[in-house]
Amino acid sequence: MTPPTASVRLETYKRFAGHNRRVAMLRWVVPVGGLLILAVPAIQLALSMAADAIPIEGIRLENDTLVIDGPTFEGRTATGTNYAMVSDRAETRVGDLDTVDLFGLRIDLAGNAGYEAEVEFTTATWTMSTEYLTSNEDVAVSDSTGARGILAGVEVDWPNQMITSDGPIRFNFDSGAQLVADTMVHDIDAARWQFTRVSLDMVPQDDSGAERDPFAVEAPDAEN
Repeated sequence: MTPPTASVRLETYKRFAGHNRRVAMLRWVVPVGGLLILAVPAIQLALSMAADAIPIEGIRLENDTLVIDGPTFEGRTATGTNYAMVSDRAETRVGDLDTVDLFGLRIDLAGNAGYEAEVEFTTATWTMSTEYLTSNEDVAVSDSTGARGILAGVEVDWPNQMITSDGPIRFNFDSGAQLVADTMVHDIDAARWQFTRVSLDMVPQDDSGAERDPFAVEAPDAEN
């Protein structure tokens, strides 16, 4: 048998080397190809989830719910009180855009003579067609006079500027006085408060010590 020449040995080596490279390539391609095939459903799922949550400058659609981050509404009442309604988040169902659920709602009021008040809701519901704001949870109220209150459930009739609460109601004042009532109705325009089954605890204030005549009548101011 004639031994193979150098050229034959080189050709044989090239064929074996090419075969080994193809085998090595298959060892890498087959597992990766399998992973890609398995990943296709996951990619499709991710794309469908992304389609259900599309962020557009604080507005996004989550399933069938429209979500708005940090909505703010400002205005002025008929009596000249400026107000700002700020919420952490607002949600409304696509099939019922008339009703908006508000989370972390705060209403800031600024009236005459520097009077300010703040109302905080954990959750509330705003109905656009009637302009009613309702909450079944405790609502915290405070103002610049030092009054602080908790209203158990609130309904605000914005067009008629009426606030009602089925209570119970509890207010604390800087003087130490405390007011407790079953229900409350507040007419914003008339600045009138009405309570039912009210209990008012007063705290005596320090006397200056000056003598006073209980029967004395103050003289009217002299005309200029």
